Amino acid sequence: MSAGHHFDRDELDPDQHHRTVLRLVQELGARLRTSGEITQALALTVTYADRTQTTRSRSLTEATAHTPALATTARELLTSLGLQRARVRTLALRAERLRPAEHTVHQLTFDDRDRKLRRLETALDRAATRYGPGITGAASTFPQAG
Repeated sequence: MSAGHHFDRDELDPDQHHRTVLRLVQELGARLRTSGEITQALALTVTYADRTQTTRSRSLTEATAHTPALATTARELLTSLGLQRARVRTLALRAERLRPAEHTVHQLTFDDRDRKLRRLETALDRAATRYGPGITGAASTFPQAG
């Protein structure tokens, strides 16, 4: 399962790369949860202006469809590429080694934050189902007023 974004022009801005990867994580996480699946690994592919590609993949500490966990790994993948002035044309994020969500094993903690984030994620998924994709998400993923 994958999500991708093709820029209209060569994108040099690392902040835009990070916003785009976060948007892809949100899309991919929602699709995983909707399909009842979890992923054990993520792969990020960057296509440059000259059409060459670089791919990095990383296993997750625990299989999940939880957006914050996916975002942490996706940010690490992007940062590991060191794209300071790269002319990026396309970013694609792929969930690998999918499993049914009922096989999820989640480490319980005394921190209530994770439980709240999961409840919020469920509410955002319901809103997206009702009003359409792209209606919710992290503020940094929405176009900036200029």
